[in-house]
Amino acid sequence: MNVAEYLVKKLKNNGVNHAFGIPGGVIIDFLYALDKEDGIYPHLSYHEQCSAFEANGYSQAEHGLACAYATRGPGFTNLVTGIADAYADSLPVVFITAHAGNSSQNKQRFEQEQEMNTVDIVKNITKYAAVVENEYEAEKIINKAFQAALSGRKGPVLLDFCSSIWKKEIDISEHINECKFKKNTINYDSVYEMLKEAHKPVVLIGDGIRQAGVEIQLSKIINKTNIPVLSSRGSQDSGRLFDNYYGYIGSHGLRYSNYIFSEADLVIALGNRMAFPLNSESYKKALENKKIIRIEYDRREIQRSILNTYTIKNDLRSFVEEFNFKINCSSNWTDLCCLVKNKLMFCDCNSTVDFLCQIFKEYKDSDFVMDVGNNEFWASKAYELSGVKARTYYSKSFGALGCSLAKSIGIFYKNKKHIVCVTGDQGFQLNIQELQFISREKIPVLIFIINNKISGMIKDREKREGYAVHTTYNTGYSSPDFKLIAAAYDIGYVKASSFNDLKDIPDNKPFIIDFCADSQLTLEPSLPRGRKMYDMVPELDKYILDDIRH
Repeated sequence: MNVAEYLVKKLKNNGVNHAFGIPGGVIIDFLYALDKEDGIYPHLSYHEQCSAFEANGYSQAEHGLACAYATRGPGFTNLVTGIADAYADSLPVVFITAHAGNSSQNKQRFEQEQEMNTVDIVKNITKYAAVVENEYEAEKIINKAFQAALSGRKGPVLLDFCSSIWKKEIDISEHINECKFKKNTINYDSVYEMLKEAHKPVVLIGDGIRQAGVEIQLSKIINKTNIPVLSSRGSQDSGRLFDNYYGYIGSHGLRYSNYIFSEADLVIALGNRMAFPLNSESYKKALENKKIIRIEYDRREIQRSILNTYTIKNDLRSFVEEFNFKINCSSNWTDLCCLVKNKLMFCDCNSTVDFLCQIFKEYKDSDFVMDVGNNEFWASKAYELSGVKARTYYSKSFGALGCSLAKSIGIFYKNKKHIVCVTGDQGFQLNIQELQFISREKIPVLIFIINNKISGMIKDREKREGYAVHTTYNTGYSSPDFKLIAAAYDIGYVKASSFNDLKDIPDNKPFIIDFCADSQLTLEPSLPRGRKMYDMVPELDKYILDDIRH
């Protein structure tokens, strides 16, 4: 077995059935090994950044291993944004590149054309990065990379192979099997005491509960206690599993979610980094009146000092299997949470949210993939109102504008389901070339463009700071006729201003809905600096909050 074959079998035996990339001279032998191996299929992307996003989407679907590959030089550097996105969202993706001749892991600017110190470029956005110079160390380095990607807090790895070793035979010292890991146990007596003392507890979930594979198990446990559950915005679909779910918190969170978080006296953070700015006056005020229990495995996250927080260093799966929630939440607290939600649920709606809500209900069995910008926040609000239980996907921590088309491709190849991709007119243009991939493979994705003909999120910021530059038509921003774009890629298209404009939309092939959104809509609600979490703008009529408080 040669190096390329070993790597491909290692990928396949760890659940990778599809890989994404663009051919290049130094990776041809790896591509041939992929092509010859049954059960794993290489796919041609149209930009290496999208190869990375496609692999990220593939990984995000089940938080399993994924693979993207690129040739040296510009091919490799085009991967970097996707590598950072995978690192931010803890996605175990193996990124493959190669070089010719001697490695350029030195301080010289360029020793050979298109070659550079790849490890130094990505060492701070990967769990492991290494150059593989000879066949004798290939097995050891490959196994170390896979172990790093899949253990603890998962994340991306990069392997840069010398192209001359792809066909070199290697002696296999172990079975090419799935990586397995150990569990820890811990004493939770202090946590039980804090639960007994709490009158208004909440559980705050994040994407970590999905990464750990404990969504269903945890929901069954929490549902027996009646403890209210809140989430990060990117994990609201996980919240649907909990009977007492009350939405997502944040500076653009739901009003009732922020209110409930503010009122709680105990927060149990499970799979949630609580990644708000530590110097935020708004969050400091919210934490002053409560205790926080945080389950965290990543030592670097543990170093973040969060006010009134008791941290348990353990992996989440072990915690869920070992911990016994000895509490029944009081009806007074849950009744207040219900009241707040009922009073505030339909605040801050607009025509875009209403349209998206109808789309989500119509395609409730699809997967929903969101881009970055005002569109994702409107989509989150619409998802909450729709009541559907579909999976949602975001570029959560990194916020990579233009990622949604490519992620939709990767998610489709993992789940084999219809996709609804929500994007803005600006984000859509960033990686528009992947429409050829979608068209060529007839991937069933409904692309919903929220077309307000502006760069809305930045325009709103500019309005607060001073004046608009490159965010409106008059200041330099513009977008093309998307009908012509759809025709060029042989994709169906309709321009719509209401749900009634949609007729005979196919669900077995790609289609574009160009929604004419109001350019005057701003992102609401929002939390101004220094205000209490529930004190969002635009401000509500005073009698609404007074009614809740009394």
